Amino acid sequence: MLVPKSWTESNWRPLDPQGTQWFRSPLDATYHLVYRFSDGADASQSLSLFNLRRWLQSDPKGRLIRVQYWGNRLEIAALDGTKIKFHSVQHATEPEDVAYHILLCFDQLDWSGTSVPLFWEGVDATAVRHWTRHFITHWHERSLDGILHPH
Repeated sequence: MLVPKSWTESNWRPLDPQGTQWFRSPLDATYHLVYRFSDGADASQSLSLFNLRRWLQSDPKGRLIRVQYWGNRLEIAALDGTKIKFHSVQHATEPEDVAYHILLCFDQLDWSGTSVPLFWEGVDATAVRHWTRHFITHWHERSLDGILHPH
């Protein structure tokens, strides 16, 4: 989850009173990403942290939605320049569920899919595009090859 850097440990400590399950990593000038692993090495880095840092440094800048979908993991980030306006990670198995979460993001931010572009990474988006085609005009796709599996 994203937490403001102004929060002290006492603000998020109730999530894990012993402090053994949660990790906090600086994300940008405003936020920390607080996360935990159910399994994994202590030096592991959250995929969300990796994606958010990469997306914040990627072009184009401006108001946009970034989506990564592979397996059943759906990650959505709404960025306005270098500001994170929305971020979520969902479990989604059906194209209708993926489309719902994407359109919900647009709705929650009161952003228009006719003017705000969506950048998709991951599995074939054909079925999801079918459900969103009347709402999202600017859809850009990118394979995960070279991102999660560098050559």
